[in-house]
Formats: sequence, C-alpha cells, structure tokens
Amino acid sequence: MRYVVIGAGAIGGVLGARMARDGVDVLLCDADRDHVAAVREHGFAIEGPVEEFTVDVPIVTPDELPDRIDRAVVAVKSHHTRDAVAPLTDRLAPDGVVLTVQNGLTADLLVEAVGRERVISSFVNIGADVMGPGRVMQGNVAAFHVGELDGGPVTDRVREFVDVLPYAQATDNVLGYLWGKEAYGAMLWAGAVSDLSIAETLERPEYRPLMLAVAREVLARAPVPVESFDGFEPDDLEGSLDRLAAFNRRSAKTHSGIYRDLAVRKRKTEIDSMLRDLDGPVFAKIGEIIHDIEDGRRVNEVANLDELAAFVAGRAA
Repeated sequence: MRYVVIGAGAIGGVLGARMARDGVDVLLCDADRDHVAAVREHGFAIEGPVEEFTVDVPIVTPDELPDRIDRAVVAVKSHHTRDAVAPLTDRLAPDGVVLTVQNGLTADLLVEAVGRERVISSFVNIGADVMGPGRVMQGNVAAFHVGELDGGPVTDRVREFVDVLPYAQATDNVLGYLWGKEAYGAMLWAGAVSDLSIAETLERPEYRPLMLAVAREVLARAPVPVESFDGFEPDDLEGSLDRLAAFNRRSAKTHSGIYRDLAVRKRKTEIDSMLRDLDGPVFAKIGEIIHDIEDGRRVNEVANLDELAAFVAGRAA
C-alpha cells in the first residue's frame, strides 16, 4: 500500500520523512516548488533535539500526483484544504481512505470531496516548524491519536494507519481529543498576538484569566467528552496551564506555528477557519487582533496580549 502525504510542511514532513525512513511506501506532495526541488536534490532533512537525519523520499507537486491513490494523509493548513483535496475527488480508489492530520475541525471538506465513509481523523500535538526548503525542525514528541470520525470501536483501517505512522495510537474518541486541542489551541491563538514564548504566556499570572476564559469558552461547545493530553486536563484548567507551560519548556519549538505565520513567514493564518468553529466573544476578539496583524495594522507585541486580558477582565466585572 502506498501512502500519499498531501502537504509536506511541518507535520506532514515529520510524518512522511519518518515513514520513509521506516520503510513505508510513501509519496510526498507539496505545492511549494522550491521545497519539492530541495527534497529531490538533497533529501528530506529532519532537524532538532528529537533526532537529526536526512532521508531520500519521492515528492511531487499537485499536478504530478498519480492517477490512483489508495491512502492519503492530508496535512495542509485548514484554509488550503479545499484546493489540496480537489485531486482526490477523481483519484481516490473506491476502497481508498483519507486521514486528516490538520488543525481544527476540517473533516467536513474532506467528506464533501470523497464521502464520509472514506475519511478518518486524528489529533496531532507534535511540535514542528519548516526551517527552509527541504528542512523541518521537530521540537518534541507528543500525543498523536487516530480514530473514526463518529467514534466507536477501533477499526482495521485505523489500526492500519497507526501501524505505519510514527507515534500514533488508536482511539475511540478522536473528536474528544480534537475539542481538547481546540481549547488548548485557543490559548495558543491568544498568545500568538504577542512575541512571548508559549510557556511565558501560559505561566504569567496576569494572563491566566484570559487563558482560562478562552479555554472554557471552547469547552462549553464540545459535543463529546473531552480527552486529556500532554498536561491538558479539561477538568483542571488551572493546573493545565502549569503543566502545559512545563511541556512547552521541554520543546525546542518555543513559539506557535500561528506566531511564525504572523511574525516570521508573514502569511495568512488559519484564523478564518477557526472562527467558523469557535464563535464566542473572547475568541472573536482574538480573531480581530489576528486579522489586524495579518493586514499590517498591528505587530506581534505584548500590548496586544494586555488588551485581550483587559477585555476578559471587563467582561467579568
């Protein structure tokens, strides 16, 4: 069975490179032609404290995808999902399966493209960053759970993906992990408006009410029991802040991918996709500031975080 990883950036790159090194028949696909050219010429380099290696792995651009795809792993930013999965509509085999390893609740676009019965989902908390064409830094090893969209018993196809993917574990409640990540992710979105590290934004006492407020806002909308991971516990959010700060201090990835998109790569974030899922007042205020940074009206600075903290304090008064 060949596995096609669509989106060979941070997470897709880590998974695909490790699969290739483990002897899995994997094909990477990425729209960045410089990235594709670098991997073809020099191999795919994984850097950082977890392990450093370079592996030869086949890689193509979207227009070079094969006519038939049996197994696909979608690892693109959520706002690129529709374009990324378009080739699957007429290429996915009748018994083919697509796994999303994306942020957010993006499975609906995959279901629209290939049908619900051919989509499974996952929760990934591994920290990674693209450092340049053909190079990805893996900052840590963290939770990775794969399961059926509707929950229930672990199926053979879930076990198949777990067998070939690094770090993966099967779950009967993948949506519970995804909603947990939505809550943790909302805190990362808040922190990304400043230039502080993830750990600092979680640790500083002046920002704890903000972090707790946005996490609670998300958890209130969860339609399933929310799962714990990497120090995050939905029933102990205050303790979670300390545990998540400690978890992030152990990682070489100091700032979120959101921050890097805004301050380093100067590109559009996934905020519009997130705002469709999370429509509470605190997250809406975060989205307003993120849009301002994207459009050049603000820069990433602590004053933005102070403004969010004041907004939450004002609502509580």
